[in-house]
Amino acid sequence: MIRRLAALALLATALLARGAAAQTLFEVSGTPPLEAALWLPEGTARVPLVILLHGAGGAWADHAPLGAALAAAGIAAAGFTQVADRAAPNPFLRMAARARAGSRVLDAVLARAAERIDPARIGVFGYSAGATAALLLIGGRVDPGRWTALCEATPQERFCGTPFGRSALAAADTPPIVAADPRFRAAMLAAPALGFLFVPDGLAGVPPGTPLRLWRAGRDSLLAEPLHAEAIASRLPGRPVPQVVPDADHWVFMPPCTAERRTAEPWLCTDPPGFDRGAFHAAFNADAVAFFSAALGR
Repeated sequence: MIRRLAALALLATALLARGAAAQTLFEVSGTPPLEAALWLPEGTARVPLVILLHGAGGAWADHAPLGAALAAAGIAAAGFTQVADRAAPNPFLRMAARARAGSRVLDAVLARAAERIDPARIGVFGYSAGATAALLLIGGRVDPGRWTALCEATPQERFCGTPFGRSALAAADTPPIVAADPRFRAAMLAAPALGFLFVPDGLAGVPPGTPLRLWRAGRDSLLAEPLHAEAIASRLPGRPVPQVVPDADHWVFMPPCTAERRTAEPWLCTDPPGFDRGAFHAAFNADAVAFFSAALGR
């Protein structure tokens, strides 16, 4: 893992040296309106596009370095700030709203940059709750009743006693959640949340051969395995083996913290002794570039 990360970090440096067009901010109209950012590679060629989905309570800027790295490598990227965490009445409807917002942003980018984006080469990156939404977009189905089954079998499970968990239990009779968008042809998932909701057959709708890349933190204090990434790994097409960041916590997939964030949200900034989050992200972003380049072409 260390040798691979070092090689990817060198690749990231080379890619960023090429440069890319500056990010463009725009608003996606509709209900609710969405604040979005678009990174387009330089030039006039038609290119692939990756939609970036952040975690719960986050914002499009959480994955701006990834968007810039993709654009530097010739792949367009678009991120947006989710409002589903505030707008939907229960956790399962929030999952659906998150995924459908991803489709709305794709529609908006295709309309805004039709001459630059190849609609046959669309991918999605998702982190945490964003990865759950990404699974829905590529054909997954969430079964809310699985929440009841989990908490009846293991009431000590952390999620069962949280306000989020109690809200989910109260809404466990919600019909299965689907939000598939066949335009999404590849997905990279980082610390996907709530994989157990897709078990046992909720991933049967993901088309065989869909390119997939799966990452998780080695010591995720928020999403304890095997209920999340490990729950879905063996049921996804190709059975992708999760890439594990040793000893890291859930928030390792967010960029290095600013001084302001270290003060306001210190829990997002804690890493294992000797761990260089900046170097990790250079390598992680290069891994994303390599994955989407192979999956979508460039």
